[in-house]
Amino acid sequence: MEIRPLTPPTSGPQGLDALGATAAAAVTQEAPVPQSTSAPLEPAVKLDIGANGGKARYIQDPDTSTIVFQVVDPASGNVIDQLPSETALRNRAYDTARGTQGAQTGSLSRVA
Repeated sequence: MEIRPLTPPTSGPQGLDALGATAAAAVTQEAPVPQSTSAPLEPAVKLDIGANGGKARYIQDPDTSTIVFQVVDPASGNVIDQLPSETALRNRAYDTARGTQGAQTGSLSRVA
């Protein structure tokens, strides 16, 4: 950043004429060249697929009939990660079972 001393305003045109004069003067000025001494930035997101050696598969959850994406370890067959999570699937199954039970008993919903 460059610090320059202030120059006193010059007497000249006022109003719209002054605006035109300053706009023309701004076009002829050169912008200071920024000095870049920092290293380039790294990417915001790093995506490394295949590093864990997992195998992807889609299954249908029997309780909720939801399609589930799973990453499975090919050596052991254990599920490494899945979407939606197991907890979310249990909550959906619970809500579905609770909704059908409430409809069978004829109770009213207390949700407004």
